[in-house]
Amino acid sequence: MTLIFSCNKEDKAERKILKIFEPHPCYENFIVNDSLPPTMSFPNHTAFIAKIKKENLRPFYISDLNNDGQDDYVVNIKPKKNYKGRQTILDVFPLNLCDEMGNIAIVLSQKSGQYKIFNPYKDLHQVPIAIKLSPDGKFIHVLKPKYDSSKNYDPVNFYDTDVLTIKNNVATEYIKAPIKHKINNVRIEFEGKFVMTLDFKDKKMYLDDTWINDLDADKTYFKKISKEDEEQIQMLLNDMDFTHIDNSENTPIKSMGDYLLDINYDSDQNKEILNYGKNGGLRTINFYDQILLYLYQFGWTEIEYMND
Repeated sequence: MTLIFSCNKEDKAERKILKIFEPHPCYENFIVNDSLPPTMSFPNHTAFIAKIKKENLRPFYISDLNNDGQDDYVVNIKPKKNYKGRQTILDVFPLNLCDEMGNIAIVLSQKSGQYKIFNPYKDLHQVPIAIKLSPDGKFIHVLKPKYDSSKNYDPVNFYDTDVLTIKNNVATEYIKAPIKHKINNVRIEFEGKFVMTLDFKDKKMYLDDTWINDLDADKTYFKKISKEDEEQIQMLLNDMDFTHIDNSENTPIKSMGDYLLDINYDSDQNKEILNYGKNGGLRTINFYDQILLYLYQFGWTEIEYMND
């Protein structure tokens, strides 16, 4: 009876997951991967098979990841049969949601009763092997390919494990209690599209050289920072543990464009982070996504013309 009940519960959960996926325009061609280990570009050698088997991967895992009392899901996915890889491109700001869906998904319940589906690795130059939950159900473990210095796979130790957690309804890398710094100001460059300065002393955001809203490139616009926005930005910066992000020209995360954070903090200390940094990853992606949302939400109505 226990076995039958267990199977029925699992079948019910899978049906629910499929129903969540079906109406989503990005995932309409994907289903739960019930044939793990996943099909990968790794050689089909003994070490690969043995290590994947040892991981005891499952198609999906259930846990309350965002502490709202509802079931959330960590799902290994695969394309539907006969799906030829057609990309459905949605120009949805700030991300083209359907680009590079990969083979994993995190499904989070929302207060609205709906579910939010996302693959936190879709904007990274990394295709994870598979995804699972920690035994206690609190952390998300992502098996990620590991390269040697020549960018080749190690045939024995061919993957690392990233440990993620859900924070503020977003998946980010797990960090043990980062030190909280006082951020004085931040200069942000994003793919050469704009330069933005957050001045927490004057409580203002400055915006220069932007294509947003067809503003003229020779103008500077500013907007006052609310207390709520300042708290949010300070929290995002501290949560990324920015002082420990290491820059490396050998590991650019984004495929194109220059990204720069120049952070002045505490007693006039400075930290620059280029191209997200070697260990920046999801931490800085989440920050940049939030900044892009601010730009659109604020509208950047011209308050004062500051350049002569």
